[in-house]
Amino acid sequence: MDKAPQSSPPPFPIDRFELLVRSYLDKLVDWEVVHNFAIAHIDDEYQPEFQRPIEDLHLMFLPRFRHDAESVGERQHIRYLLELLEMLKADVEQYGAETVRERELKKMASEDPTKHSARAEHRNRHRREPGAGSGDRPH
Repeated sequence: MDKAPQSSPPPFPIDRFELLVRSYLDKLVDWEVVHNFAIAHIDDEYQPEFQRPIEDLHLMFLPRFRHDAESVGERQHIRYLLELLEMLKADVEQYGAETVRERELKKMASEDPTKHSARAEHRNRHRREPGAGSGDRPH
């Protein structure tokens, strides 16, 4: 029996997510708005050159309620990750996407493997059951 080839996940919409996170910091949108977007894109694929800050930001907004993810330095950490994203974007402009991608992939490969498994566990813990919520992806 032939199985249909699995299509790769869509790319994570970095620009839209960044705008939502900045709007959250500016108190223009609530936690729930960013959370719903994060959940809708839970299986999307990160661009390797931006994965470190984007994945960390994405994981921060997966908990349904803000107090689940809130810590003393939450907003400062969000700002730090956004600054790191800006630096990576500038590096892509200056050195090219392939150079930055290779550098970032090397950095991620040198990370503690438990970091990757902990991220996967966190993502799975917040994954909605099929049929839960509206299931609509924001456009």
